[in-house]
Amino acid sequence: MDSLRDALRDAYVRGSMVPLRESRDCRIPSALNLTLCCIQASIALALLHAASQAATMARAIIPAIAFAFIMQAGFCLAHEAVHGKLLRNRRANVYAGILLFAFFPGSYHFFEIAHLVHHHRNRSDAELEDYVLDGENAMVKRVCYYLLICGLFWLLVPLCSLAAALTPARRASLPPPGARAGQFRRFAQFVNDLRLNRVRRDVAIVILFWLAAAPLLHLTWRGVALCYAAFAFSWASQQYIYHVRTPRHAVLGSLDLHLPRPMELFYLNFNYHLTHHLAVWVPWIYLNRLAPERPSLGYIRTYLQLWRPPERIEAAWPDAFQTTGAVPAREEAAR
Repeated sequence: MDSLRDALRDAYVRGSMVPLRESRDCRIPSALNLTLCCIQASIALALLHAASQAATMARAIIPAIAFAFIMQAGFCLAHEAVHGKLLRNRRANVYAGILLFAFFPGSYHFFEIAHLVHHHRNRSDAELEDYVLDGENAMVKRVCYYLLICGLFWLLVPLCSLAAALTPARRASLPPPGARAGQFRRFAQFVNDLRLNRVRRDVAIVILFWLAAAPLLHLTWRGVALCYAAFAFSWASQQYIYHVRTPRHAVLGSLDLHLPRPMELFYLNFNYHLTHHLAVWVPWIYLNRLAPERPSLGYIRTYLQLWRPPERIEAAWPDAFQTTGAVPAREEAAR
C-alpha cells in the first residue's frame, strides 16, 4: 500500500495516471459491495413505495428526499461497476451494474461509454460547462449550464438511452464536429463508441424491471415523479462539483473534497475524485488512504461555487494556464 501511495503522489506531481497493477492490497471487496447493492436497492424500493402510498404530497416529501440521498449511493456503486471494480467476476460485475442503473433509469452501457470517455477528455472543450469559450454565446451558455445542474443532466440519460435503443443500426454514426461546432456536438461524439445492441439489452431489462416493480410495490406516478425530481436535482447539481473551476487538465482537472467521515463512507469515498482520476482502477474502499494530499476544500463551499454563472475563460485565467498544470490563484495569474 505504501508503494502505491508513493506512486499516486508521483503521478499527482507529474499530472499523469497510475497504470493498472496487480496488488493484494487493493483487492475488490466483492462481498461488501454485493451487500451494499442489496441494501441500497431495498431501501430505494421501500422509499418509492412509501412516497407512492403517502396520503398527501407533503407527506411524500421526506421519502423523496431520502430517495435522492440513497440513489447517490446507488450511483457510486454503479460507477464502481463501470470501472470493473464492483465485483471480481466480470460478467457478474456487468449485470450488477445493469440492475443498479435500472434505478436511474437508463442504459448501463450508455453511461459506461460516456464515463470512460470522460476520463480522457475531462476539461476539454467538450466538457467545459463552467466557462464560456471563444465564439460561444454567454447568455445561452449560462442558461444551459443552470438547466443542466438543476436536473436536465439527469433527464438526458433516460431520454438518450431510449433514443439509442430505438436507433435501427448496430453502431451510431455522428459526423465529426467542425471547428465551429457547439459544445453539445463535441460532447455527443462518444455515442459513436456505443454498441447499440448492448444499449437495447439494458433498456429491455430496465423496462422489465419497472413493469415488475410498479404493481408489486403499488407505485404511483405522483410518488415516483416526486422521488425522481428530488434525485434529478440532487444528482445533477453534484455531478459537476468535482470539476468546477479546476485546471484544464484531464487528470488534475478534478478535486478531492473534504466531507465528514460518515458522509465519505455513504458516498463510497467518491469525494476523493482527484485520487480516482489518478488511478481509476483502485476500488473505493482504498481511496481515502491513497490520496496524495488530505482534502482541504470543503464540499459545501465548493457546492456553492457551482452556482456562480459561467464566465469567459480568458477573463478568468491567462492563456498560459488554460491547457496544462495547476491553475494559479488569481493574484498570481494577474502578475
